[in-house]
Amino acid sequence: MEDEFDKFGLIGYGKTAREAEADLFVALRETKEGLGDGDVPDIEIGFRKFDVGAFFSYYPFFNITQFSKFVGINATQMRQYASGIRRPTKQKKEDINRAVHYIIETLSTESRAFCID
Repeated sequence: MEDEFDKFGLIGYGKTAREAEADLFVALRETKEGLGDGDVPDIEIGFRKFDVGAFFSYYPFFNITQFSKFVGINATQMRQYASGIRRPTKQKKEDINRAVHYIIETLSTESRAFCID
């Protein structure tokens, strides 16, 4: 958590990012029940900081091979990043982040005109 609270802390555990996310919401609910709603401020929870493996697990519609080609990273290397066998260098992380942000920007811009006919 980036924010610090005097009376509590929150953490979520799971084998996948989605499981950890769900567990964090359980922890928040249990904290509110234990301390009372008035003692727990409204918290905006955002989950968008992933390692490579968690990214592909959380967004399974991304095909690792096609994404690798788009980023310019060897697909085998990307799979090693995703499985945790290897860790990407700082430059490779920047390349991956740049590609993800480009996709997000493109989809958000073009989604208004997109439809399946």
